[in-house]
Amino acid sequence: MTRQHIAAALALVLTAGASVAQDRIVINNIYRINQQSYQLADKIFFTQDNDGYFEVIEGPLEEGPVRCIGSGFGNQDGTGSIQGICIYGEGDDTFIMEWQAGQQGAANTWTIESGSGKFEGITGEGIATTSVEIMYKAMPLRESRVVGTITLPE
Repeated sequence: MTRQHIAAALALVLTAGASVAQDRIVINNIYRINQQSYQLADKIFFTQDNDGYFEVIEGPLEEGPVRCIGSGFGNQDGTGSIQGICIYGEGDDTFIMEWQAGQQGAANTWTIESGSGKFEGITGEGIATTSVEIMYKAMPLRESRVVGTITLPE
């Protein structure tokens, strides 16, 4: 085998190893609704601080607590500036996902901004959709489905 063949084989192995580290995730955030909205003349101001848990449908994460906080303006034409964060996990092992509401009915987008403890170095991005309020254990809850890819730290 020549040096060029060895170098090409090594590059292929390293590239394949890098792509394996990225995992698809599908999780459901299920939380109690704690939100307020204020109708203004031509838009609405929205604020929320919802906490609950997330269940893993697909991916390498373990279920745990989640808290989603956000606020912003929604315009009558479907545009707006509603955004926030979701904090996943507890104690020293958490990661924070930043989200932004989709424009004119589109799905929300999200990006993982930081992690601590076992999640230090985590990255990821994707979309989220929120279903209508559900009744679970006699309490009104909201369910958001989060889909995308993450890369966990080694």
